[in-house]
Amino acid sequence: MQLSAVTRGLRANARWLRPEQLSLENRNIFYFTLDTALQGLMMGGIFSFISVFIVRLGATEIQTGLLTSLPAIVMALASIPSGQVVQRQRDLVRFTNIVRIFHRGSVLLVTLLPFMRSLPLIQIIIAIWTVKAIANALLESSWMAVIAEVIPPHRRASVNGMRWTVMSVVTAVAVAVFGFVLDRMPFPLNYQIVFLISFIGGSAGMIYWGKLEVPESMRTDHLVSEPKTWREQIRSYWQSIQVPAFVRYELTASILRLGMNLPTALYSIYWIRRLYASDLWIGWHSTTNQVATILGYTIWGRIISRKGHFKPLLICAAGTGLYPVLMALVPNQVWLPLVSIVQGFFITGVNLSFFDTLLAVCPADRRPSLIAVNTMLASSMMFAAPILGTLLAGWVDLQGVFFIAGGVHLVAVLCFWLFRVAAELD
Repeated sequence: MQLSAVTRGLRANARWLRPEQLSLENRNIFYFTLDTALQGLMMGGIFSFISVFIVRLGATEIQTGLLTSLPAIVMALASIPSGQVVQRQRDLVRFTNIVRIFHRGSVLLVTLLPFMRSLPLIQIIIAIWTVKAIANALLESSWMAVIAEVIPPHRRASVNGMRWTVMSVVTAVAVAVFGFVLDRMPFPLNYQIVFLISFIGGSAGMIYWGKLEVPESMRTDHLVSEPKTWREQIRSYWQSIQVPAFVRYELTASILRLGMNLPTALYSIYWIRRLYASDLWIGWHSTTNQVATILGYTIWGRIISRKGHFKPLLICAAGTGLYPVLMALVPNQVWLPLVSIVQGFFITGVNLSFFDTLLAVCPADRRPSLIAVNTMLASSMMFAAPILGTLLAGWVDLQGVFFIAGGVHLVAVLCFWLFRVAAELD
């Protein structure tokens, strides 16, 4: 009896190794998860270490800030036109992969640049990262539109919790291994190897993304709009923000984004020039952050499923604000992994609540356009906040900016409570 039960269990699990035997819904989730896992190599590689790389090359505080701010403003400007482009596409899965070719290509360019050391590498890297933001804007709208169609609403929370957990596991392992490689190999070859692996992983994920199939029942719901004049686009977007729930979400989310992005350009400088942190310890910081993220998605995913989104969002928004405050208090690099646990654990609740809330407040017929508006506003804050943080650092020092960021998080929590953001999902 026990042997037969074990055999049945093995056969049930073996179906996941043979996707063709799965239902269309589960097959899409399987391929989506594989694509996400491979993206973890980029998250743990070039996206974790690109700012550290240019600091090692000799970037100033302003240049480090521009690496974040310039792509953000380009993404903000490109978001609304991108939403219109995406809304006109009939095959969003294929379109997303076409855009990814250009996105992954930018990673490869940065990887190859150090072979041409006579060039102004810092400026060229910033320029490449800035142009890449156009692809980011297109991907933001197309990716979320595809997920809204291939994953049913009642499974989005669990599937997103699972995929973020998978990505966190891969990212945690990748960051640990990459940190070891960076510490043991000569510069800049060490970074080139890490960035090349990131490129290969991100490119391989496109294979599985291309296998996604939009159910026939959802194809009829996807509207293909005709091109509009600029005047019509402006009128359309003005009408789109008349959704009260969407307005409340964006106003309060923008305050939290200010607190989260205010010190982002300063962290790498603080680690390297104040704490004298090595690449190994910076890697351990990212690794423990990802481990905490895995734990956070598991715990907060269950809490949100049982208790709703509102209270977890308040708690996690406040908890995320502890990260810059604690960072300002650490005496040396040894504390970096411990502090990163706080950020990794609480940011998961914010991510889960924000993702579900955004999809909930966007009417289906205007979802790509509203997602584009959300991307524009988020990118605008990602542009302005690091510049403001850099300017504040000249007045109140790096640690002062970290304390201010923590205070902004508390203001965001108050606004979430007053406007009841995410409460309508409970």
